[in-house]
Amino acid sequence: MTPSDPDTMMTAMVRAQELTFDTGQRFTILTCDQQLYRVAVQVLWAHPDRFKDMCLRLGGMHALMSFVKAIGTLMAESKLSDILTEMFGGVQKMLSGKKFPQNVRALRLLAEKVLRSIITCGEFKTADDLMSALEERASQSKTVRVWVDVLIKPVFLMMSYVRAEREGDWLLHLATFRQMLPYYFAASHVHYARYGLYYLRTMEKLPPHVLSHFMKGEHVTRHIRGIWNGIWNDQFIESTFMRYGHGSGGIIGITLKEETLKVWALSRHLCCRIEHGLNEMEKGETSHTSQLYHKEEGKARIQADGKDRAGIRQKLEAYVDPLDPNEHPDGIVNIASGRVTTPAVNVHDAVSIGETMLADFEKDLPSGFYNTISKKVTTMAVVGKSLQVGDAKAYDLNAIYARVIALLASDRDVDIKDVLSYELAPVPTSMFKKDGMRIAKGKSALKNSLQVEVSSRNAGDADVTVIDGSALLWTIHWPADGTVADYVTNVKKRVASYLVDSDVYLIFDRYDDYSIKSVTRDGRETGVSRTHRLSLTTKLPAQKVVLSNVENKKQLIRIICNDLTGDRLFHNRSTEKHKLVVTGEDPCPTEIKKEDISIRYDLETYHEEADIMIVQQALKCASEARRLAVVSDDTDVFVLLVHHYEEAKLKLPMKMESPSKGRAVVDIQRTVEKHRDIVKQLLPAHALSGCDTVACCFGVGKGSVVKCLRAGYKLNTIGNVDASFNDVIDQATAFMSACYGVKDAKDMSKTRLYVWGEKNGKGHTSTPNLSVLPPTREAFAENVKRAHYQAILWRILDTNDLPKLNPEDFGWKKDTSNKSLTPSAIPDGIKLAPDYIMAMIRCGCKSKNPCSSKKCSCVASHGSDCTIFCACYPIGCARVK
Repeated sequence: MTPSDPDTMMTAMVRAQELTFDTGQRFTILTCDQQLYRVAVQVLWAHPDRFKDMCLRLGGMHALMSFVKAIGTLMAESKLSDILTEMFGGVQKMLSGKKFPQNVRALRLLAEKVLRSIITCGEFKTADDLMSALEERASQSKTVRVWVDVLIKPVFLMMSYVRAEREGDWLLHLATFRQMLPYYFAASHVHYARYGLYYLRTMEKLPPHVLSHFMKGEHVTRHIRGIWNGIWNDQFIESTFMRYGHGSGGIIGITLKEETLKVWALSRHLCCRIEHGLNEMEKGETSHTSQLYHKEEGKARIQADGKDRAGIRQKLEAYVDPLDPNEHPDGIVNIASGRVTTPAVNVHDAVSIGETMLADFEKDLPSGFYNTISKKVTTMAVVGKSLQVGDAKAYDLNAIYARVIALLASDRDVDIKDVLSYELAPVPTSMFKKDGMRIAKGKSALKNSLQVEVSSRNAGDADVTVIDGSALLWTIHWPADGTVADYVTNVKKRVASYLVDSDVYLIFDRYDDYSIKSVTRDGRETGVSRTHRLSLTTKLPAQKVVLSNVENKKQLIRIICNDLTGDRLFHNRSTEKHKLVVTGEDPCPTEIKKEDISIRYDLETYHEEADIMIVQQALKCASEARRLAVVSDDTDVFVLLVHHYEEAKLKLPMKMESPSKGRAVVDIQRTVEKHRDIVKQLLPAHALSGCDTVACCFGVGKGSVVKCLRAGYKLNTIGNVDASFNDVIDQATAFMSACYGVKDAKDMSKTRLYVWGEKNGKGHTSTPNLSVLPPTREAFAENVKRAHYQAILWRILDTNDLPKLNPEDFGWKKDTSNKSLTPSAIPDGIKLAPDYIMAMIRCGCKSKNPCSSKKCSCVASHGSDCTIFCACYPIGCARVK
């Protein structure tokens, strides 16, 4: 029988009583982990008279492991795991309660570093002073409340719980465990919540004789005498019998013979006693030897702690300070991305919710002991991870699709043509991943395949240079130990080097709220969210911290623009021969020529993308320049230059060079001449096949795009404000279908069916992944809207000629919490799977003889076979084929 069988447990309890009585002890103290404790309680309730002198204790080590898991559950998607991953391995196991005691140490070090900012800002004489300061900050921010209540306070409780055992402090043990209980309830650890409360109440009513011994610290065990080395009883078993059983002299993996196991188990304590005595004789120690210091005080452990603290601190410096309410918006903010969660998240109230659940549960005792403990805390991990599909929720991008495959394998009557006309996932997996839209990673392949390179020596010197300022910032020396002023000086030196031979137009990105580039910028910001207050005298943070964070970058650009336009000495030295035109956050650029500073109203623009402004100003300068250079590496800039060079019928030499020295120089004039047959279609094709604002399709690269363009496909309606959207969809469908290898297609859902057939055809031994299939017509239309909108912006460079367009009409939705735009994956009201598929997906039979009547939905559905997704599958249903 298994250890958790009631008969096994009762046998063990009777044997424990016998051993206790043999030693002359009246009361039996039996410690179990939660699984066995639950069974032992049931046995005790069934035989109260027989076990009236037995005290059941819940294993303290396992209770602490579950408490750590509760922290991991409540802090899910808060980036807690990302911080710990910087220095520790197996973090997911740690936060699931495994890898004890490494997980306790990791959380302790993290709490120390999170508290560092508040401890260094004030003087705290007592722990109460620190808690008061934390409470004051938590009252100002939900984010602070989450980190205080769900990380820092639990770490304090963990340390208090460990201390109670190390010092044998029984009252501290009970007081700490009482404070841990709400976390079990909040995290839906229902067994520890239910039986933990029972354990606490029974321990508060111990017989006086037992209590007197526990008050002396005799509830703990020790390997050797000493100070601060008491451990839980279940930890003692784990570190002796369980460890020895798995060790070199253990029984695990040796034999399963019952008699051999019995001899090993019953004689192990004697063997250990003999082994221990021999070791004492060898080392000259006695059984009275005491431990006078702890291994945590060792030099190696102190050094390891210092190294881990430094790594955690470095990681935290790139994030929003979780304890600084001044850096937080109204909602709960993700400290890594800086994004605000939806209002549905209530994890900041986890402790109060847990306390209420505890009080309600205890109020209904004893009759309500087995009442359902519902989950009432919504963490940052839950929101947005599921979508309603009929009466069910889909949590996995491939869950519905996998079930459809199982239905096909079970020979059910499934119309695959109808089924594939639905997306079969919460988002179109060909264009979206779990964490958002698929951003084209291989954009540069388009530029590399089309560009005509020339030697920098043969390209000639330009008399006008247009510079992508945002790209330039990454290539300028970053003085690690310097100030912002030192970096600005380096920027001016680089700009001055261009001013030696040509006029310079320096253009920076703008970062507007509700930008169509929100998704791309959020992706680039991952891991960097802390906003610094920058000034010329500020010590310069790390390059990634500044340039990968929108707010920090905006501040830096503003400082650079102000310094460039305000430094008279720089003007006199560098702009004597050539002018400098700086485009920052103001609609009109500023022109500087020696002592003259003027506003260029002719270059006024409200575009936010530097890519568009670069091309706009390059075309403006083309009429007065002999040779023109554009300093940028961006593929979007390349496509725009090629398109507008042809549209404007320019003839002047134009080159595109990288801000990094030593890279290829592209001759735009010769590139246009070489690819004139596809130049006019290149801009809409690039937008449709994936750019910074439009999702790319999985498996469709830029090479396929060029191939289809050369085959003669036209996209002249995309980006044409006068074209009807039906014409736009028709051209887009035909083109993208061709990229998938389907010619003359008029419906994306039919293309999807054709690709499915091809992937399941001759020579294919496995079912295709859902992401390799094209999107359905409805999902594809949303992406075409975004491509159409982006192409309109690219075609019409002058904002005065741009019609008023609302991005929400072109496949985006407003996220007011983060002041951003998010792409619409599938239009509202569109079903993700047919109703009959969801209805026949699975049965819920769980009886000993499952699926034996028409109560089973599979049987009722014309006798269909059950699948692996049915509830009867684990039981061993004969209908599963």
